[in-house]
Parts: sequence; structure tokens; C-alpha cells
Amino acid sequence: MPVSTDGDRPRRLCAAALILQLGAACARAPRSSPDASAAPEAGASAAPSPDAGAVAASSPDAGSSPAPPADALAGDEIAPVYPKVEGAPEPLAARLCEALHALPARRKAACCGGGAGFHAGAECTRALSFAARAKAVTLSAEEVGRCVEAMERSLEGCDWVSPLAAPVPPACEGIVRGALGEGARCRSSLECVDGLRCDGAGPTDAGVCRAPRAAGPCGLSVDALAAVTRQARYAEAHPECRGHCAGRACADDVPPGGRCEAHAECGRGRRCVDARCSEAPLPPAGAACLGGLCARRVDARCVDGRCAAPKAEGEACARDSECRAACVRPGGRGDAGAVCGMRCAAR
Repeated sequence: MPVSTDGDRPRRLCAAALILQLGAACARAPRSSPDASAAPEAGASAAPSPDAGAVAASSPDAGSSPAPPADALAGDEIAPVYPKVEGAPEPLAARLCEALHALPARRKAACCGGGAGFHAGAECTRALSFAARAKAVTLSAEEVGRCVEAMERSLEGCDWVSPLAAPVPPACEGIVRGALGEGARCRSSLECVDGLRCDGAGPTDAGVCRAPRAAGPCGLSVDALAAVTRQARYAEAHPECRGHCAGRACADDVPPGGRCEAHAECGRGRRCVDARCSEAPLPPAGAACLGGLCARRVDARCVDGRCAAPKAEGEACARDSECRAACVRPGGRGDAGAVCGMRCAAR
């Protein structure tokens, strides 16, 4: 059975871990850093132009050196790669981050009771506003609007609630677009144009926009901006390797029809089916699963070998994978009468 690389729950767990890491970095950050001058002063307009420091850090014409300076470090303190931003946030950044983080937190609290608790909305707004002001990324009002509407629809009712973060609809993916060319200093792969990766970047380190490598190490860091903006599939537009990452090293893709053990071995857009790489599209609800996978854009999931739409709240179930969130056993684990519903906390 091939190992799936397309599951959303592992990605959401990784993003949650990074958010906690970023929060710790922010708490330890020094009061000032070499990049602090790039932040607009309080009372500035909502979309000020970045100063020379920000341009030097982000302009496609500014960075052609082979490696960026270590501007994220100051003495023994650790500072996040996206420095503090003063003044009002970018409106589109704030709107997108509110929908991705604050909205699901509020609605989950309404379903489960209690307060909204911690979420990464402020960190998302801060980092995305900095990237937008530095002209490293662009946001479309139309695309952000579609994402907000899709999030609102996906959060209706309570049967989506689980201990994990709310799933991100397809309309919210791929909407943070990079503007930096090859050789430019970057803080996230989302800042690079499609086809380029921010080599060397991490939660506390800047990098350089470069083409995917044929060989060498890979998968050694987490992209700070991609995590807080919940762009789980950013690697499709910003691949780290020309082939795929296997065991922390870039490797050539297995051609269609070649033997495989994992979906990733077959390359982007292909799957490992019956130990052979296949170019067949992912099937919709009602069809047989393809290597344990189904078409994500129609929210189908593989249940007993066939793709199925998630069952509605209150429908009988035997496992979590049949439901939007969880298969709930009111009388305890193993009891009859399990139905699809919400699960507010981990069991």
C-alpha cells in the first residue's frame, strides 16, 4: 500500500507545530533588529511603500548574492524571519487571515462552548502584511473574497468541528502569489515567482529564490509564511527538487508505469497505484479509489475501497473517515449507535 502524501491532517498538525514555534520565537525576539526600519511608523497609511531596508531584503533586483546575511539573528536572541510591523495591517492580509484563523476559532467556540482561545490570526496578518508591503507577494481582492466566502460556507453548522484545524477550501489555496525572481532574497517560497523555491528559508532564517535542485538535501525546514497562511500545497508551485524529496534528499521521479512504493516517488500529478506510477486523475465520489486517494476538490474520501462524499451530521458511521469531522459514539468507544458529528477535544 503506497504511503499517501496528500492527507490534510498531517499537514494541519505540522502547521500547528510551526505556529507554536513562531510564537516562541516572537516571545524571545529582541526589541529591535536590522529589519525593524522596514516597518512603517505608527499612523502611516494602510499601504505605505517599503523603505530601503525592505527593498534590499525583497526586491527582485536587489539580491543576487549566493547567500543572504543572517539578519534574523541578534546576539543570543532568536527572532522570527518576519520582523515586527508597526501601524495598521494591510487590509487584504487582515481579511484573509481573519477568515483562515479567527473565523473558525469563533465558530468552534460557538459549537463547543467557551472562548475562541489561541489562534495564529495575528501572526498571519503580521507576516503577510510585511511581505505585501515589501512587494514580495501580491493578493487579489477577488480571490481573497472567494476564499472568505468558501470558508464561511465550509464552517456552517458544527459537524466540521474536530480537534484539528478546520480544513481549508480549495478556493483559499494558491492565492498568495510571489513577485521575486531568481537570486532575490526571500523569507518564504510564497515570495518567489512560480517555479522557484526560497532556498535556505525557515522560521528564523532568510533565503534566496532559486530553481529546484536536481540533487542535495531537502525537507529540512518549514516555510513560515506558507504555514500561517495555510497554503499547504505551496510546494506544487514552488518545488524544492526537480524530482521529489525522498529521505531528506532530492531524487529523480519514477516514470509512468515504473515500480513505486509511495505516491511522492511518481512526481507531481501522478500516483502510485498497485506498485506502479499512474497518471490517471483522482476519481470522484462513487468511483473506486485510486491508490487510496479520491478527488479532493469534490471532498471525496476513500471508504472501503470506494470514493464517497462525507456523511451528513447524524448519519450512522463506523469510522471518522466517513464523516466531515468525527464518528461520535455517545455512550463511549465501541458502543452501537455511532453517528457523524463534531468532536471538540482529542480523545
